[in-house]
Amino acid sequence: MKKELKIYLFIIFFSTLIIMINLARTYIIDFPIYKLMFFILAMIVVRNMSMLFNSISNVITSMNLPVLLTAIVYLNPFWIGIVSAFGTIEFKFRNSSFVWYKFLFNRCVFFLSGGLAGLTFIYSRNMFGTEGFPFFPLLIAAATHFVVDNLLVYIVLRIAEEDTNNTSLFIYFQELSKNLVTSYFLGLILLVSYQYFGYVFFVLVIVLLFIIKDFFYSRIQQLNSYTQIIESFLKVIDSKDHYTEGHCQRVAYYTYHLAKKLGLSRGKTEKIVNVAKIHDIGKIYVDDSILKSSDKLSDKEYEEIKRHSEYGYELLKDIDILKDELKVIMHHHEKWDGYGYPDGLKEEEIPIGARILNVTDSFDVMTTGRKYKPALNKNETIQELKDCSGTQFDPEIASKMIELIEGGFFDNSFESEELVNEYEFSIEY
Repeated sequence: MKKELKIYLFIIFFSTLIIMINLARTYIIDFPIYKLMFFILAMIVVRNMSMLFNSISNVITSMNLPVLLTAIVYLNPFWIGIVSAFGTIEFKFRNSSFVWYKFLFNRCVFFLSGGLAGLTFIYSRNMFGTEGFPFFPLLIAAATHFVVDNLLVYIVLRIAEEDTNNTSLFIYFQELSKNLVTSYFLGLILLVSYQYFGYVFFVLVIVLLFIIKDFFYSRIQQLNSYTQIIESFLKVIDSKDHYTEGHCQRVAYYTYHLAKKLGLSRGKTEKIVNVAKIHDIGKIYVDDSILKSSDKLSDKEYEEIKRHSEYGYELLKDIDILKDELKVIMHHHEKWDGYGYPDGLKEEEIPIGARILNVTDSFDVMTTGRKYKPALNKNETIQELKDCSGTQFDPEIASKMIELIEGGFFDNSFESEELVNEYEFSIEY
């Protein structure tokens, strides 16, 4: 152990002992045993439930401070420090290696942060008055606990050189500040449940919060998996057909702006955009000689390439996370007049996402061209959209796309004009 670390730990241990003695001299005689035991037990359960859930989801979360905020209202600073110190003990049964000075350091940090939070609550409540619900005193107490706890931990990490990224103190607190806001409002919920409904309801609210948290983080993991699947399929498509590499990404970019222009909800837009990224996934089943042919396709070859939408649907239909929007892939070559494929759907029989994708997919072909067809300029593209409105394209969607083009949204897409940037984009929700 480094000499600096030994000195720091000694200062923490000695300071905690002095503060504990002084608080005890004032507050130890007030010994609310039932409340004390309840809050210690609640903290222990919450602390170790967090470990259980984190081991499953790999998401770090904590409910310590929300529970402690209720204790701050009903206990004095000395006993708050005791609740904080002993209620945060973790029970590790796997790969556990007990290090006495780490254990003692953590207990001291929690006692200091809890006890000082209790003191600031008393002083701020006396300053601002005791009438009404203590919103502001609790906020000051929560901020005190947050600063003391994280500052002492930050210092020990820097001394021990466990913070290998050399994170500045400002960035360190900035990254953790969201936890303070969340903990404060959860603490208010728990306080109200305890104050008006008692112990049982307090416990039920904690259980409910864990269920909500678990659902929320499961949803995040599901979305992350969804994104990874989409990106993996996108790489497969690009590796299969180098000539159209980047096509799906550009189509997704156009689709995002067009869906937004049409006023679709954020959730609906997100689903359609993600499907747009892989709308040509079925082409992995189409022979390379057909995909890369520079000659006009024969009828047989054309019929084969037309099947890529069905191939894509069949490939993805068993993936539950994708199934809601798979009809967009199946029908993105249907036409408004009913002469598209594979099913000859017409007008509003065609899913809205497929109608949007029909326009944006065609727009990318118009602006990038193919070996057998040169790219169109801006005016030619607008005219093409007008000519095909009501036959290939949904008239309303084509009209909105023309408005976007005329408004300059996609000026960087025309080869006849200066490229402003690459075909990369970020969807902000």
